[in-house]
Amino acid sequence: MNPRFKEHKKFTLVLNSHSLTSFQNCEEKYRLREVEHLELDKPYYPFVRGAIISKALQIWYMAKKKSYSDEELEKIEMFLFKRLTRSKDLNSLGPKGDGLAIGSRLMQYFEKYRHENYEILAVEQGFSKILYEDKNVLFIYEGRPDLVVNFGRNFGHGPIDHKSESRRFDLYSFQNQFLGYCWAMDSTMGLINYIGLQTDGKDGDVLRREAFNFLPSQIEQWKQDTIRWYSRIMRTIVSSTYLRSWRCEEKYSLCSYTKICEQPNERTKLIQIRDYYKKVDPHKSW
Repeated sequence: MNPRFKEHKKFTLVLNSHSLTSFQNCEEKYRLREVEHLELDKPYYPFVRGAIISKALQIWYMAKKKSYSDEELEKIEMFLFKRLTRSKDLNSLGPKGDGLAIGSRLMQYFEKYRHENYEILAVEQGFSKILYEDKNVLFIYEGRPDLVVNFGRNFGHGPIDHKSESRRFDLYSFQNQFLGYCWAMDSTMGLINYIGLQTDGKDGDVLRREAFNFLPSQIEQWKQDTIRWYSRIMRTIVSSTYLRSWRCEEKYSLCSYTKICEQPNERTKLIQIRDYYKKVDPHKSW
C-alpha cells in the first residue's frame, strides 16, 4: 500500500500483510515495491501460476456460494479445465504441459471438495479496518481473504487461504496474514488450503488443509506489535531513510530486487532498473 500524507491532516498509513512483512524483512525492499512501485519486467512464474489458480478457485467458490447444482458446478469445472490447459501464461512461462497438469490437479480438487458443507460467507471480499487512530495518525490494515466460511456452531467463522506449492512446505501460522485476518474479522481460527503441484505426491500430500488457532490474547499481542511497526514505518517514510537488511534469500529464490541492491552507485542502479524493471500501479488489496 502506498502511504498517503496530507498537509495539516493526519498521517494516514494503509498496509496489508504483504507490505507490512516486506518492511519487516527489508526496508529497501519495501521502498522499491511500495513507494517506487517497481517490479521485475519478466514476471516470476510461481506468482503468475498462483494468481491463475486463485482466480479459478474464486470462480468455483462463487458458484458454490450461489448454491449451484452439481450439474452446473461440473460445467464450470470443465470450463475452467479447458481454460487452464490452454492458458498462454501457464504454457509459455512454465514447464511444458504445466497447464494440463494444473488443470488436472484442480479437477481432483473439485472432486474432493465439491460436497464440502461449510457455509461460504465471502469470496475474495476485501476489508479495511482501523488498527489505530489518534489526533495525528490513522493506521489502516487491509486484506482480501480467499474465503471466509462458517466452520459450524462450535467454531464460528474464519478465513481460508489458498496456497499452491511445487513441493510440500508447511507454513508457520503466526504471521501477519493469518493473525491479521483473524483480528480483522473477530475470529480465532482458519485454514490453510494447500494445493500441491507435485507429480509424485499422494492425495493427502497434494491436497491438504492445516488449521490454525489463536488465543484472543495472542491476536491482541499481534495488534499491539503491529501498531508499533506502523509507527516505525511512518518514521522511516518521513525521514526517507530505508535500510537494506541483506536478507536476500527468500523461500525458493532470491529477492527480486537484488539486481538493484548489489550495485555500488546510483548510476548503475538506474541502469538495472531501466533494463530489468517496470513501473506498476500501486498494490491494492481491493
